[in-house]
Amino acid sequence: MGSSRSGRLVLGPPGSSRLVVLAFLTLLLGLLAVPLATPAGAVTDLALGKAASADSSQSGRGPSLANDGDSATRWCAADNRTGHWWQVDLGSAATLSGTEVRWEFARTYRYHVSVSTDGTAWTRVADRTTSTTAAQVQSDAFTATARYVRITVTGLAASTWASITDFKVFGAGTGTPPGSEPDPALRSRCTGTSPITCHFDVQPGDYDVTVVLGDPASPGVTSVQAEARRTVLPAVSTAAGSYARYSFTLNVRQPEGQPTGQGGTGTPGLDLVFSGSTPKLDGIGLAPASGLVLYLAGDSTVCDQPVAPYTGWGQQLPQYFKRGLSVANYGDSGESSGSFLSNAALFPAMKPLIRSGDMVLIQFGHNDKSTTASAFASNLTSLVTQVRSQGGTPVLVTPPVRRLFAADGTLTSTALHVNGVGANLPATMRQVAAAQNAPLIDLTGASEALVEGLGPNGSGRLYLPELNDNTHFSSYGANEMAKLVLQRMRELNLSPVPYLR
Repeated sequence: MGSSRSGRLVLGPPGSSRLVVLAFLTLLLGLLAVPLATPAGAVTDLALGKAASADSSQSGRGPSLANDGDSATRWCAADNRTGHWWQVDLGSAATLSGTEVRWEFARTYRYHVSVSTDGTAWTRVADRTTSTTAAQVQSDAFTATARYVRITVTGLAASTWASITDFKVFGAGTGTPPGSEPDPALRSRCTGTSPITCHFDVQPGDYDVTVVLGDPASPGVTSVQAEARRTVLPAVSTAAGSYARYSFTLNVRQPEGQPTGQGGTGTPGLDLVFSGSTPKLDGIGLAPASGLVLYLAGDSTVCDQPVAPYTGWGQQLPQYFKRGLSVANYGDSGESSGSFLSNAALFPAMKPLIRSGDMVLIQFGHNDKSTTASAFASNLTSLVTQVRSQGGTPVLVTPPVRRLFAADGTLTSTALHVNGVGANLPATMRQVAAAQNAPLIDLTGASEALVEGLGPNGSGRLYLPELNDNTHFSSYGANEMAKLVLQRMRELNLSPVPYLR
């Protein structure tokens, strides 16, 4: 198990001599001089935190929530009609190079973007009024000088409202424009067209990755996954001649996926997959990272599931974080609080990597079917204590519910993790959190409200009833669970919050 915190990017076959590896590194850095000289994510968002307004807003979903830098919050119009608009006042006129909108859902939204110098006379600079894409993120490139930028929603999918989680405005001269750093040295290591797959022979550790999406001649819809099906970016739409640049930090481990190798060990190094209806990749930048790590300790509902449709909620977390924080998922199928502590591939492998400032989310209960309350409390206390001994911050996460309904439409005690020996595992975890003064994310309670609110039929979308599985999640359900975790992290103001995309 390695770490990139030494600051060395090691490329090449295992067993290469140090001299050869360093020589190769020197050559590679020469090839990457331009992309690595500019910090990842150097494009400035001129709209961040600026005064925002809208023609209407839903209660608690005001205009300022669309440009607060937090994709867990959103502006939403007061009703589901079209014609609603949202706008931002940049404070003074600036030379603009484009915008990016992240909608609440991956559905078809039709819109146009207009700019103004005085807030009265408007000029349309981007037109998506006939769009058919269902990409959640859409990027538009243009050149204009303006103080005000407005997006107007002209078309909506069924059961969809005008709702924006993030709106960015890019300015010429405010950083490296999207698409200006295609890197032939790394781009040449990618094969295929749909999907596009890329492989880099790097050692285990954390890496900053910058991707430039788009094509000079044709539009694209591109999503990005890393390693074992981790969602890094949802579908991003780019117009012909428009480019979108994203930066994120990725954890590389061998084996990838589940630490015990269940479902396959993958390939050494870093793997990226660019998919979507028409994936477009212009360039890639890669560098060692030394930022914070969010470790995940859990079971099959958390882990990087190797085979679809099974998806752990930990697989969906990376898409919500910017460069500077990586998600290291040590979740593993079938693990209980006790087995995770004792298996050499799990906590004993993870513990030495934890550094001051890192955070560890700890979720168990699904496989503690015969664990007594006292043993469960002892295991959790040991995990909390040992994480703290490394300088990390432990956060206890109660397990998500199973989709098991009683006749009255509420969830059964088994669904709520009262186990075979009568131990109420979520309640025990809450007691440990209080005794250890550790942060707690009550995912049991949050998922109970979600599943019961959807009912026996509607909640099926979260799980895999077609496989007779009411414990594990679909990709949609895993994403909903991830959003519940992120919401509570935000409420607790935990250290990963500043890195939310």
